[in-house]
Amino acid sequence: MEVIVMRHGERDYEPCHERGFIGQGLELAPLTENGEKQAEEAARNPLIDGCSVIVSSPYTRCLQTAAIVSRIRNIPLKVEVDLHEWIPDLLFQNKAGEAKAYGKEFALNEGKYPDGEPCRWESIDMMEKRLLGVLDKYVSYDKILIVTHGMLMHQIKPYGHIPNCFVDSFTYDEHFKCAGFHKK
Repeated sequence: MEVIVMRHGERDYEPCHERGFIGQGLELAPLTENGEKQAEEAARNPLIDGCSVIVSSPYTRCLQTAAIVSRIRNIPLKVEVDLHEWIPDLLFQNKAGEAKAYGKEFALNEGKYPDGEPCRWESIDMMEKRLLGVLDKYVSYDKILIVTHGMLMHQIKPYGHIPNCFVDSFTYDEHFKCAGFHKK
């Protein structure tokens, strides 16, 4: 199966911060006007030609990006909960700034839990399992588009910095292996 992967457009956390949202509430952040323009431009990427379905993360920034592409391309849109971003706090209580601290701990431990320590963040193995679970659901399709997040995209290929609305492709078959941890 050919998979086109797209990162979401630029997001605006201000409405969430104004309301005092923490944890998963921050995932309600919409796209900025620039993010909407990024999605409109990305929708014209020729890699998307021939996709029969768009599969999106449920987080607002991805779903809004996918909806723009769906409207422009007239491709049906499905939501997959497991395409969400890396979870910095498995209790979903992280406050502003804590996600960065957990991200540093994730990087320091190369995405693996330190032996004997209880960790609050999602491991790289957990991310890989949910990514593969989603892709397995769509193997009967010839070509799909997934709209997701940078950390999950790093499980596909070691991209380095991934700009908003970056589009790429890969083949998902019995030979596919997740990229694993890599330093940015």
